[in-house]
Amino acid sequence: MVDTLGLLLCVMVTAASVQDRDGAPPVLALLRQKFSTIALVWADGGYAGRLVTWAGQVLGLDVSIVRRSDDLRGFVVLRALPWERPEIVVGVDSSPQAHRVLEAAFTEAELRGTVLHAVLAWNWPHLSGFEPTVPEEEHDQSHVLKEILAEHREHHPHIPVTADVVHGHPVAVLREAAAGADLLMVGSHGHGTFTGMLLGSVSHALLHRSPCPLVVVRSETSGEN
Repeated sequence: MVDTLGLLLCVMVTAASVQDRDGAPPVLALLRQKFSTIALVWADGGYAGRLVTWAGQVLGLDVSIVRRSDDLRGFVVLRALPWERPEIVVGVDSSPQAHRVLEAAFTEAELRGTVLHAVLAWNWPHLSGFEPTVPEEEHDQSHVLKEILAEHREHHPHIPVTADVVHGHPVAVLREAAAGADLLMVGSHGHGTFTGMLLGSVSHALLHRSPCPLVVVRSETSGEN
């Protein structure tokens, strides 16, 4: 038995003498045991009859008999599964502009009905590169992100939010986080955790390297978005 993407959910091996209709009940019972949230199962015409009634009464499964015409080829996914849900990635730092970027991102996620993935990339610039991370510093950055998100989550309680703190260069971190996303949103400038590093340089680099559509939210002083 497979899902609408063709991914295997469960399988049962029976003797060749066992008819499909006789082998279906234990397969459906196994499906119900392993995947308690499944409510609808599509089956071909060979399973019509008592199986439909039995599955509904005993397992609480709606077995829907489907047939396709001889000239129909392939299949169409009729519903979006949880891992297919669209996502907006927003880059967050500790600058005052972070709230403006987040408000724009929450509003866009609400309009689109998407998940919002907030990412705070951090590292400490050093003459020889970037300092390695330590657990205490990463915990501090996690607290910063939680505090920044708190107010916006309160105003947009229905938006599903995921949050990650990642040690690394913000351009590389945001590019990786946005791979497969519907939209990436960042601010245009402002000093944050990275002393001496303008977020404008990050947004400029992402204009040329973003793996998905990019929105750059300008600061209030610029009067532009």
